[in-house]
Amino acid sequence: MKIGIFLGSTTGNTEAAANALKAELDKAEGSSCEILNVKTADLDAIKGFDLTIIGCPTWNVGELQEDWAAQFPGLQGMDFSGRKLAFFGCGDQVGYLNNFQDALGILGNVAVAKGAEVYGFWSTEGYDFVQSEGVIDQHFLGLALDDDNQPDQTQARIEAWSRQLRAELGI
Repeated sequence: MKIGIFLGSTTGNTEAAANALKAELDKAEGSSCEILNVKTADLDAIKGFDLTIIGCPTWNVGELQEDWAAQFPGLQGMDFSGRKLAFFGCGDQVGYLNNFQDALGILGNVAVAKGAEVYGFWSTEGYDFVQSEGVIDQHFLGLALDDDNQPDQTQARIEAWSRQLRAELGI
């Protein structure tokens, strides 16, 4: 399975998570993973992957990271019918408890509305926040990471989410 990880990263946390995720997904036989920075990537490249993983931190007060914000109009114009997508994000559940992981919802809701098949929903258990646009039925639309408050859980969450994705996709 050809996997593309499209990321935007300002502080480096999302990029580090993408690299760790790539290392885990590359362990699956028959899969190859490529990381693309959305700042310079052409979004049409999404069409060249069997699975597209979108990584975006929630920035400021419930906003997209700047590179994703710049690409958002193009994303809104895409047709995701039949495309397999998964999402992960970085955020701060203590400092931004009313919009922790909103970027998952902002990006994920557009993809779903445009026909994407979303994989990798992640339980909200183990997090302490009030609300998020990135939550549906007590599950995040993808992997939620908090390197500010729970850095000791990041690698284990990436490993568990990678296993979950492989199981859901049969890879």
